[in-house]
Amino acid sequence: MLAAQERLAQLQAKSRAERLAQGAPVDRIGHGRTPSLTPSPLQPLPSLPAHLGWDSAAVTAVARQADHAPKPQSCIGYRDIGILEDSPNIPIPIFISPYSHSATNAIKLYPDIAAGMFQWELTAAGRIWLLLRHLDCNGRGWLDVAEVRAQLTGKESPWRVCGWRQLRNLLAEGDGVFWVRGDGRVWLRSTTNVAAALQVPHLALLPVALPVSVLTLPIGQVRAHLYAAFHSSRAGKTPAGQPAAPIARDTIANHTNVIPRTQRRYEKAARVHASRNFAIGGKASESALEEAAWQHGQATFRLNDKKGIQGKTNQGYIAWQLPNSYTGPHRLQPKGQQKRINQALSDLFMQGMTGNGQGRMEKRFYGHGRAAAQAYNRGVTQDIYWPAGRGENGRAHIWHCLAAPNTPARK
Repeated sequence: MLAAQERLAQLQAKSRAERLAQGAPVDRIGHGRTPSLTPSPLQPLPSLPAHLGWDSAAVTAVARQADHAPKPQSCIGYRDIGILEDSPNIPIPIFISPYSHSATNAIKLYPDIAAGMFQWELTAAGRIWLLLRHLDCNGRGWLDVAEVRAQLTGKESPWRVCGWRQLRNLLAEGDGVFWVRGDGRVWLRSTTNVAAALQVPHLALLPVALPVSVLTLPIGQVRAHLYAAFHSSRAGKTPAGQPAAPIARDTIANHTNVIPRTQRRYEKAARVHASRNFAIGGKASESALEEAAWQHGQATFRLNDKKGIQGKTNQGYIAWQLPNSYTGPHRLQPKGQQKRINQALSDLFMQGMTGNGQGRMEKRFYGHGRAAAQAYNRGVTQDIYWPAGRGENGRAHIWHCLAAPNTPARK
């Protein structure tokens, strides 16, 4: 650090001398202030004390050795300027963008915002918003329309997604939601404002890393990944080795605004992995099978335990199929400013719109039996489940079931 400061001072003095020789005006050093006589804390002391504050010769020796050890090289980048040695071959550090136009980069995507895009049929304009946020390397919050046109419609551009006529239509479609146009610029709206415009009152799911290269694919593939972000976020919160909680198609449709038929098509396109789940109840009897059929419909069947895994050999049990579990292709991103965004959204929406005061859905699936037992003791109105492991073929998950107190016991 001291060498870099000395190098900068030498360059400033040289530049000032050249301007004085040319008769150009120069700023006075310190702008009229009297320089401080206090030595800089970066200057080395002429002589170090016998110890460095610990009154220990051993610790002092280790500290001195570490101080003279060679320092590792640091990359020069945006918000990360390394320590430069005093060498004429090393240029003065400059700020460069943290993003490079590489397909390995990813952008943070909130699944709740993606669901809002589906709800208002703004996925095409939402794709443009995500791309422009990535292309805004300097974080200015705006881009020139000419620059946007060159990047997104240029035939040689790696970010080309459509023609100029279609881009004009998309810019008009997303105006007021994803951006505001004026003075030849596209002013990007923040995540909070976009969520509010899409009437998303709360970001409940964790963000995922969406590869920027996906945004340049055909719009059908982009929509598939916007949908798959929901499954990636849910599965990412599950501890390693445990299946994600089963979820029904209708429930997915309520969260993502994607109908079941389209869900299956998107899952195939984005390579979302689905796993089947089965629950095992009590011993099978005619009355118990009839009661289970009333509760679970055609998903109920009789399981014959030929190997005695659950109990006696050839014992019959009541079993039924649960909804599938899903694993998405994206990795989780840190929460970052998600809490602050939710606080801002709660201020923008009235209490009735945010859902405050409304009944919460009761949790039914737990990671282990202890958590399920604790929930049962607190009082439940529905059956609760916890994983029991995989089936023999390894492709299906088996779940234990604890019947709610008000339902007939499965014995």
